[in-house]
Amino acid sequence: MGKTDEAYEYVKAKILNGEYPPLSDISEDTLQRELNVSRTPVREAILRLEKEDLVYVYPRKGTIVTAVTLDLIEDVYGVRELVEPSMVLSSMHMLNKDWLRDIKRRILEPDPSLEGEALRRYYVDLDTELHAKIVSGCPNRYLVRLMNNIFDQNLRLRIISSHPTEGEGSIEEHADLVDALLAEDEELVRKRMEEHLKASRVRTMQHFRYSKVSQA
Repeated sequence: MGKTDEAYEYVKAKILNGEYPPLSDISEDTLQRELNVSRTPVREAILRLEKEDLVYVYPRKGTIVTAVTLDLIEDVYGVRELVEPSMVLSSMHMLNKDWLRDIKRRILEPDPSLEGEALRRYYVDLDTELHAKIVSGCPNRYLVRLMNNIFDQNLRLRIISSHPTEGEGSIEEHADLVDALLAEDEELVRKRMEEHLKASRVRTMQHFRYSKVSQA
């Protein structure tokens, strides 16, 4: 991995996992010290992140992480609801049945010791794994590229605006979707995906509003 790629992955990971929260400053000087690289790889990495709408770059002023807003939630779910139901149908026969059974088990049977923030992160990770796996099986590379960017933004939404009881609701929806995939029932798969995305949009917006009220 080159120095620019290393810097890109480093900063992107911090944005997606919330370590660099929305509207926080990103110091190029600090990144240079942390990564032990020159200014050029850091700036090139920042420009890549700007193209993915993860940072704002203000010439001669600095760089900040892009905001998470209700408009962003609407945009992300607008794309997901339009694209994912079709993508899941194109990839469903590529999904390994053993993996499907395993992720269903993990969805329904989390480690009993997990609670609070650890349990919330557990369900966020499972959601990411399930949807990313579905998308990765799609033969259309342009749709895959589009959805990977959308999932990056979606992960930010989940990390920032999800509730400690994140698993509630999505557990049953994910399990039902996996059952439909195991049965290879195309009509039911599409229905389950559409239902899940609509419910997920509502939960995300509610949790986002709740988090804003709590911070007020």
